[in-house]
Amino acid sequence: MISQKINSKLESLKSKVKSEKARLTEEFQEKKSELSVEIKDKYSEFNELSEEISQKKQQLKEELKNKQLKMLAQFKRRQKALSNEWDDVQERSREKWDELMDKYEIDELERMIDRFKIESESLERLPENAVIRELPSRVHFNMTLDNVLMKRRTVRDFSGETIPEAEVAAILWACDGINRKSLKRTTPSALNWQDVSVYVVQANGIWKYLPKRNVLLFIEGNDQREHFGEIKPWMKLASQHLVFVSDKRKMETFTTKIISKTFDFDTSDEQMSTIARAVDVGAKVQAVYMACAALGRGCTCRLLANQEDARALLKLDPEEEILAICSIGDISESLFDHTF
Repeated sequence: MISQKINSKLESLKSKVKSEKARLTEEFQEKKSELSVEIKDKYSEFNELSEEISQKKQQLKEELKNKQLKMLAQFKRRQKALSNEWDDVQERSREKWDELMDKYEIDELERMIDRFKIESESLERLPENAVIRELPSRVHFNMTLDNVLMKRRTVRDFSGETIPEAEVAAILWACDGINRKSLKRTTPSALNWQDVSVYVVQANGIWKYLPKRNVLLFIEGNDQREHFGEIKPWMKLASQHLVFVSDKRKMETFTTKIISKTFDFDTSDEQMSTIARAVDVGAKVQAVYMACAALGRGCTCRLLANQEDARALLKLDPEEEILAICSIGDISESLFDHTF
């Protein structure tokens, strides 16, 4: 009896399980079918979106390609126009250059340009095997301009004592030194010719002052001062003779040529060039006088009557000319101050 009840219960449970399984299976199939339809719809949307993106991408590529072709065409047209303009500029430049060369003589201009390049260099060019003497730091002038002008005078009697080299450096700087980054000088020069060089004749030989380097370039050995002090015996006792030499070749500059051709003004006129060079040297001479006055040293400016020996000692070219000499030195107070 009990066994039958149990079997009946089992059969009932099996029937329920089977029924529930069938229900769940059916429900699963329905959900699966719904999800399958939804996935197909999403996939279809994705394909449509991919197709749209692909079409848009292709459209953008075509637009970019068209823009590139358009820009390239514009660039080529502009390049051709600029090339034509450049050809015109070159042609006009050649015509102007030919006109300029016909007017100003090309060989002469080339020489001027070469000389300008040399003179514009930051340091003077040195000859082969050059011997130079570096100048010490110059002493500074502490006297007022008013006092300097009050003390300026010509002194022809020198004691024979040597001026300290730092003072010589100061005097050279005052008359021909560099006072700014543009390499311009302490004294003016007509049309910036800078045709005047300063030679220093002293006990240890003859030297040329190179203002850009602030050195002395050796020219000739031994004491040659007697050849530059011919007026008065005591002048031969000067510590230094500063010899001002003008180089006519430096007057032939591009600026000078332009002025001559453009304004019909002959700057090569002998009288005009003589006056201009005299003014240049005069400015340097006055600077020497003022520097000597500030340092308490004597100075006298003069010409050299017999230049033959002096020119040979200075090793001057035919185009170079001695314009003036400043003898500087320790001032002799009496006959007994002279050092022989």
